[in-house]
Amino acid sequence: MRAVLRLELIGDNYIQHKKLVDSGQAPQPHIKKLIRLWRYGRKSLRPWVARITGRDAHGYVREFVHSSRDYSEANSIGSKGIYEYYALKPGIYEFNECIALGQARRYFIRVERAKITEITREDVEAWLNDTLE
Repeated sequence: MRAVLRLELIGDNYIQHKKLVDSGQAPQPHIKKLIRLWRYGRKSLRPWVARITGRDAHGYVREFVHSSRDYSEANSIGSKGIYEYYALKPGIYEFNECIALGQARRYFIRVERAKITEITREDVEAWLNDTLE
């Protein structure tokens, strides 16, 4: 049984506009709007979910999970109300969630019997030690 995780794409309009400016498909904006693009259009603010499958020399071995995007609650400019849904099978996951415009939070969860529970990095390490032995 899978659990469903819903993450909001807060400020997605800035991320999409920055992509267009960077690729040359949109003109360079005036300085005030350009500052907003630099501040809020960073990839680090974009939500993602990755299943942890092991450990390597650089950290964790992860498989990124694909999502389904829903625009049904979006406002007119796409800054709020856009959601991504992730179907998660049992396991340990790391994810990046945009909690406010310009702010993101990374943390870990465990999915068991379609229930999502937040866990610590120490829990992840203990699980990996048990799994890899």
